[in-house]
Amino acid sequence: MKIREIILDFTSLLDIIMIILFFFILFSNLETQTAIDTAEQKQKEYSELAEETKKEQSEWREQADKEWSRIQTIDKNAVENQKALLEFDNGEVISMNLPDIESGDDFTLSVTANNKRVAKIKWTDEENFRKELTEIFKNCGLDSNKVIISALTYDGYSLGTGKAVPRIEDAVKEIQDEYDNLYFTTINTSR
Repeated sequence: MKIREIILDFTSLLDIIMIILFFFILFSNLETQTAIDTAEQKQKEYSELAEETKKEQSEWREQADKEWSRIQTIDKNAVENQKALLEFDNGEVISMNLPDIESGDDFTLSVTANNKRVAKIKWTDEENFRKELTEIFKNCGLDSNKVIISALTYDGYSLGTGKAVPRIEDAVKEIQDEYDNLYFTTINTSR
């Protein structure tokens, strides 16, 4: 009997194992890179969402602060407004009386404060009227922080009032930019 030698050649088996290992490493690297890219994209999306949420919270906080400030101002001004209404009930109001006029270009206003005639203002132009009325407020001790109730009384049947009243209203609106708490109304006695 002859003894045969068995020779095992693992070369081709090693080649196949190396090829399989190569593909496994290659595809695992591709999957890892895809997972990394996906994770980075998700992180970017979450960061943007967090920034947007932070911005919305900031805007909400700003609106809440404004509303809170407005409420505090209302409370602060409520006392002054109530005091002004009591003064109004007692006749303590800046009253402007526009007597019968023939033309809206030439008229004189009679101004009373606390039921006393304070001054007469002859209309020359809007700027002059604003200056004189502001000076009257200051002479009566009314500063821009005080609540002022003012009324213009006129006869609507008078010929010149159709032109004069809007001019006076426009001038008083300009004064209201400086006097935030100036409340103004018109009273037509012909109604």
